[in-house]
Amino acid sequence: MIAGIGPALVDHIYRIENYPPPGGHAVVKSSTVMPGGAAGNVIFGLSRFGVECRFYTTVGEDDDAKFYISSLEGNGVDVRYSVSHPETGKCHIYVDEKGERTFFVHPNAAGRINLKITDADLRDVDYLYLDPFPTEGSFEFHLDIARRGKRLGCKVIINPGFPYISLGFETLSQILDYCDIVFMSKDEIKDFSVRDFQNRVGLLVITLGKDGSMAFTREEKYYAEAFDVEVVDTTGAGDAFAAGFIYAYLNGFDIETCLKSGNFVASKNIQHFGARNFPEKEEVDRFLDLI
Repeated sequence: MIAGIGPALVDHIYRIENYPPPGGHAVVKSSTVMPGGAAGNVIFGLSRFGVECRFYTTVGEDDDAKFYISSLEGNGVDVRYSVSHPETGKCHIYVDEKGERTFFVHPNAAGRINLKITDADLRDVDYLYLDPFPTEGSFEFHLDIARRGKRLGCKVIINPGFPYISLGFETLSQILDYCDIVFMSKDEIKDFSVRDFQNRVGLLVITLGKDGSMAFTREEKYYAEAFDVEVVDTTGAGDAFAAGFIYAYLNGFDIETCLKSGNFVASKNIQHFGARNFPEKEEVDRFLDLI
């Protein structure tokens, strides 16, 4: 089983032609509402692929909470949540004609962590996937989970994102010491040394956007090209990649194949609006059988 621990965010996605200059305006061509949040997206994808999944998060007392929880439970995810605010977290995302996006986050319940995750909870789990909550206490909360999870035999996966990257490598390294796999984008790692990460974690995976993806163990380097597809919306591309990579990894494929699997799932996601446009399990399995 893999358990995600991260924020529940409902994405409000707006399509525009171009971003306006400061003080200007842009016309919204269309809009949609979808469940989001990085860890939730990854867990949703893995559950679609038949992996046993659990998700820990905080929600509000509103209809968005019901919408968010049902999206996961309807896919077979064991959702364990607490109510920490009247409103569930929201993210307003503006996507231009090139598929690039800008995020405006309203933390609400996602910014108030009142989760209680016991050692008994962690003993049920083989893998943990950690994604920052939009609040100052998130790092310490995840550090405790990673430390206890590692002690209890869990493999720990983290997507530190800019919230944890901004803390600096000295602070970040505290949690890296308990992590087995780290996912980062090329923008997130640009101010750091790959070697620093290699010295602390068994596997570092870097997404490169249209240039594909790379992975580093302590001794080896791997690369896989991206798929050439029409980009509609890059929201959740990294999460889709992580789901595809982890699915192949859990099924015993080599790292290069895991990269290709991640690129494949991400390529399907970015051809549609929103973060949860995953291919069917059978399609991913056929792809893996062919490479």
